[in-house]
Amino acid sequence: MIIRQEKKSDYDEVYELVRISFATTPDDDGTTSDYLNQIRKKDTFIPELSLVAENDDKKIIGQIVLYKTNITTSNTSNGEITELLLSPISVHPDYFRRGIARAMIERSLSIAKKMGYKAVFLCGDPKLYGKFGFIPSYEYNIFHITDDLKKAEWSMVYELYTGALKDISGTINTV
Repeated sequence: MIIRQEKKSDYDEVYELVRISFATTPDDDGTTSDYLNQIRKKDTFIPELSLVAENDDKKIIGQIVLYKTNITTSNTSNGEITELLLSPISVHPDYFRRGIARAMIERSLSIAKKMGYKAVFLCGDPKLYGKFGFIPSYEYNIFHITDDLKKAEWSMVYELYTGALKDISGTINTV
């Protein structure tokens, strides 16, 4: 397997991969592929953090994208701190449980750290993403904008280095 930066020529194949991958999710509404296309058009998109995994036959079997998001905070003069959001990540159903998602997550986190980012946020299953080191963002006093109880386990974050979020608090909108 090779993990590399996504190219524009990959977009149609990745669109189909995301569609097929999310079709296995019970709460999928069929729009995740379109969501990814919208992300690519925004100024928050970072091409270096849009990766694909290819098998030995050069078929794209996985994709991941991290893009800019803001923490609304009182810790800065402008009221925002820019970090990253992971969404979506997809693996073709024929390749589930082979370590592809883990490899893509690890590669993307490594690149993000080298680029100088402090943290990566996501909304997801704590049992799944906890295996990769993500923890609920409320543990850092960073709350999802819809989290009225301030205990959303599904609003998660990964610190790219220890203490990266030490003096930061606020809200994040990961959708």
